[in-house]
Amino acid sequence: MSMTHEPRDTRDKRVGAVDKKRVLVIDDDLPLRGMLAAALRQHGFQVLLAGDGAEGQRALTIHRPDIVLLDLAMPDVNGWDFLQRLQETGHLGRFPIVVLSAHARVEPQALLQMGVAAILPKPFNLGELIDLIEHLAA
Repeated sequence: MSMTHEPRDTRDKRVGAVDKKRVLVIDDDLPLRGMLAAALRQHGFQVLLAGDGAEGQRALTIHRPDIVLLDLAMPDVNGWDFLQRLQETGHLGRFPIVVLSAHARVEPQALLQMGVAAILPKPFNLGELIDLIEHLAA
C-alpha cells in the first residue's frame, strides 16, 4: 500500500506522462473540446476536459492542471461563475487561465483584473493558441 497522498489516477499513469504539462479545457462545445484535446496531445500536453464550470472545478481539485482554457458562455456554471469560484477559494492566480470566447465584447479589463493571463476570440488560430499555451506553461 502506497503511503503517498496522491490521487490514485496519478500513480497509475505511464512514466512518460509525468513531465507532461496538464491543460484543462472547459468548454461546452464538444467538437471544439475534441479538436483542442487532439492538438494539445499532439504537442505533448496531458489534456483534461470539462463541459462546464462545475466539471472544471472538480477537475481542478482532482488533477491540479498547469493551465486552464476557459469558455465564458456555457450553460449552468459559466466561465464567469468559474472565475468567481476560483476567486472565492483562493485558487485564482495559481495557474494561467486563457479565456476563449466568441463574444466580441468580453470585458477584457474585468477579465484581466481577475487574473486571466490572455483572452483569445473565437474563432482563434490554433497555432497561436498552442504557442501561447507553451509559453504560459513553461
